[in-house]
Amino acid sequence: MPKTNESKEELASRFTNYSNDQGQFEKAIEAAFGGCVKKHVFLPSGRHVYTVVGSNADEFVEPAKPFCSCESYFYGVMSSKVKLCYHILSYKIAEESGLIEEVRFDDEEYDSFMRLLASDVLHSRELRKGKATGGI
Repeated sequence: MPKTNESKEELASRFTNYSNDQGQFEKAIEAAFGGCVKKHVFLPSGRHVYTVVGSNADEFVEPAKPFCSCESYFYGVMSSKVKLCYHILSYKIAEESGLIEEVRFDDEEYDSFMRLLASDVLHSRELRKGKATGGI
């Protein structure tokens, strides 16, 4: 459930200048409004990791860089074909709208969390590769 008084349409109207790609923009609004942008906080250290629940996997996002673990970032952003992937765009929208969901963990869970996140990302790549080659 969104933590905003704005409707999805009002939220979208505030951020229309963030992307020229309507499909990407709509996915980013859906993710931000749908609670898919997560801040995983590890306590007591306060270490944190951002993820965006994507269509194929949870993607690791580092907004300060900016960086995303998705293929769109690697193939589109790194090659300067696009400015941002929709995961980073959804982070920006959620951050500016107060829609980031915070999930708390103990510091002891950090290593396991990162292994699971990396495994999820790699597994989604294998599935996509299998579908592209007709293997799945």
